[in-house]
Amino acid sequence: MSKNLISEIAKMLGVEIGEEFKVNEYAEMTFKFTENMLVARADFKGAKWGITYVVLSELLGGNVEIIKLPWKPKKGDVYFTFELLGGKWVVRSFWWGGFPNEYALLDKGWVYRTCEEAQAALPKVAAEIGVDYEL
Repeated sequence: MSKNLISEIAKMLGVEIGEEFKVNEYAEMTFKFTENMLVARADFKGAKWGITYVVLSELLGGNVEIIKLPWKPKKGDVYFTFELLGGKWVVRSFWWGGFPNEYALLDKGWVYRTCEEAQAALPKVAAEIGVDYEL
């Protein structure tokens, strides 16, 4: 029996197991690697995941490119965003609860997977809206 290489292939392609992504030549589909295969689903409500060998072959052959999607936390995930503290904007962590204000932050692009990503974004955001910040 040979070794399962899917996790290594996903890593080489710059995605994680379970991370959803697009492929440039298949805009109407969303893809993800599972522990054992590449699966896809059509972008309409109720579509189910199915195995796709053709796109896997095209990815491995360098014929198509992965388009990464913005990260979206799941309930209970830690995320980083901005908060007003002492008259300055700072980076702070929260647990995702799926509340309306969190979706507003997500739509604005102000939800980050890591503290480093949020800290890198804060100076530009603060400059755009004219507020003081502290890292």
